[in-house]
Amino acid sequence: MKIRFEGLTKRFPNRNKKIKSEVVAVDNFTFEIPDGKLVGLLGPSGCGKSTALNLICGLEVPTEGRIFFDDDDVTDIPAENRGVGMVFQSYALYPHLNVKKNIMFPLQNLKGEQKLTKEQMEQKALEAARIVQIEELMDRKPREMSGGQQQRVAIARALVKMPRVLLLDEPLSNLDARLRIQTREEIKRIQNETKITTVFVTHDQEEAMSISDLIVVMKDGAIHQIGKPQDVYDQPCNLFVAKFLGTPPINVFKGRINGGELYIGDDKIAGKEFVKDISDQEVFIGIRPEGFILRNEDGGKKGVFSSKLLAVEVMGRDTSVVFSSEHSEVEGTRHRAIISSEEHIDPSSEKVFFDINPKKLFVFSGESQERLI
Repeated sequence: MKIRFEGLTKRFPNRNKKIKSEVVAVDNFTFEIPDGKLVGLLGPSGCGKSTALNLICGLEVPTEGRIFFDDDDVTDIPAENRGVGMVFQSYALYPHLNVKKNIMFPLQNLKGEQKLTKEQMEQKALEAARIVQIEELMDRKPREMSGGQQQRVAIARALVKMPRVLLLDEPLSNLDARLRIQTREEIKRIQNETKITTVFVTHDQEEAMSISDLIVVMKDGAIHQIGKPQDVYDQPCNLFVAKFLGTPPINVFKGRINGGELYIGDDKIAGKEFVKDISDQEVFIGIRPEGFILRNEDGGKKGVFSSKLLAVEVMGRDTSVVFSSEHSEVEGTRHRAIISSEEHIDPSSEKVFFDINPKKLFVFSGESQERLI
């Protein structure tokens, strides 16, 4: 089932009574989530991700705009009648109930034609448990399970009524690093198996990029970019998106376009074939860590970009080259280049030289921060 937003806006009263203006949590959402896809709402804390999720499930009422499930306008339909399954960050399991009863709980409130017998409820609970692979834990209490197992119980409880939409609000934030990786793989498997349209809220860009079919990058309640994760990473629309996606983060420098050529300080980073017809101006230059190509000055070829070498960190498969530049967006910022561990670099060197992969090089307006190249 597809979800469509038309001018969806949510404003809250400002808690500071001296400020009359309202707080805009969701600002004019107009886009469509395709049927059967897993979509990640991604952005920093306070950007409106969870508010958007609460609007979808009916826990919040929009100030303006409409929400559609397929062609059904659900904006004014109560949360319990929308056919939505919700998984919260805190799991919200009942500690006095075992796994089976926790999963069965949503079925016990069904009425009329939907009302089920005890045997039917137990069968549906077992089916949901099998989907998340916890059928052997049905008699345990929440305190007897790991965090990852509790999270699976919460997902099974959300799936037991086979909802039209599954909503996940930062479901992995309470898990350790290794368990987060395992659980996000399970979430993707479950979504592929059930084909339920799923909205996944997170501030962790690695999580969103690893399992989402589409990501929606948000800031201050507004959508900045929507697309496939790799497309958004490779083609960020502005400096905020470029800086938010990527680990390690993109390296940002103050630069300029002069005479159709791109400069960081006195180093010419790219020529007219890259800059093309962009007018002379002050710009921000973003270079992904994997976009640096190491050049050894002693080898006879000096790279187009030079900087002060701070450290060399060998990480097994890769080597992280830490350097600084007086032309950093913030002076003194440490930058990182990721190169193959097979390449040699002398840690005692004072300077390091690079060429730049143009596919990993972005140019943003110094004023609007919108992408120019």
